[in-house]
Amino acid sequence: MTHGHLDRKVNTCMTPVKTVVFEDQTIDEAITILREKDICEKVLYFYVVDKENKLKGLVSTRSLLLKKSDTVVSHITEPHVITLNEEQTVQEAMELMETQRLLALPVVDSHNKLVGSIDVSVYIEESVDVAHAKKRLQIFQMLGVIIEEGRPFSTLHTYKTRMPWIFCTIIGGLSCAAISRIFEHVLQQVIILAMFIPLVLSLSESISMQAMSQGLSQSNMKLSFKSIFKQCKLYALLALTSSVVVGSVSIFWGDGFKPAVIISSGIFISIILSATLGAAIPYALHKRRLDPKVAAGPVVLMFADVLTTTIYFLIASTVLYG
Repeated sequence: MTHGHLDRKVNTCMTPVKTVVFEDQTIDEAITILREKDICEKVLYFYVVDKENKLKGLVSTRSLLLKKSDTVVSHITEPHVITLNEEQTVQEAMELMETQRLLALPVVDSHNKLVGSIDVSVYIEESVDVAHAKKRLQIFQMLGVIIEEGRPFSTLHTYKTRMPWIFCTIIGGLSCAAISRIFEHVLQQVIILAMFIPLVLSLSESISMQAMSQGLSQSNMKLSFKSIFKQCKLYALLALTSSVVVGSVSIFWGDGFKPAVIISSGIFISIILSATLGAAIPYALHKRRLDPKVAAGPVVLMFADVLTTTIYFLIASTVLYG
């Protein structure tokens, strides 16, 4: 889709909405009327209007099928619905669909009357399979690519977008250097700890980035304690394996068991905490309306490095000077 197409008004490519029900109807009446309509296209959403055709919200398929047939539609209407004005552009419609993970948007006029809808099939030639989560994710990723391609960003604009997040990496590196300076006496006493710092940081960074990538790949940006807990069990196993392997190898350096305990404990704790942050940060950035695809990587690495360095030296100081 070219940049010119993105500037079109949505009223030039919207389609009539057949899946409309009235707020004063019962579910039984609404379903009866819907069955009488010639609906050949895929059903994405059911929109609720009043007698003047003003949009009141939407109702889920689940509610229409499972609620009692004599329930009035207004009682099961979700009033919070994202809409498009008919004078808005296709670019704005695509951005809303991509950021809000919506397959379609209702279009209203200046009086909030429903005049049509626009869905992802406007941009994607193949039909939309709403039942397949992986397919939905691919659609939204494609929309994001189309949006980016349609924006005539200058080098300076891209620089301003990316440079603040590069500063996160710089701040993280300087912070780690400052922490190392504070615990310089620890490194002087046990040289082997300095030798293993790059490996400890690499493990923490690697697994935190894996956790971040998994967070970014979710089909929506809803964080749940259940999903975090499930991921934590995985990263606990990775942390345990890594800490045992590296800690065991460090014993052969001949400095005794204390450095091995410090190294293995530092790896285990830092990996679990860094991975948890890596999983949570994309959701936090998304909630603050920041682009997690650009910002998550530098932010995750900054926290992972600082957190790992701090934990590593605190454990070393505790074990050596207890």
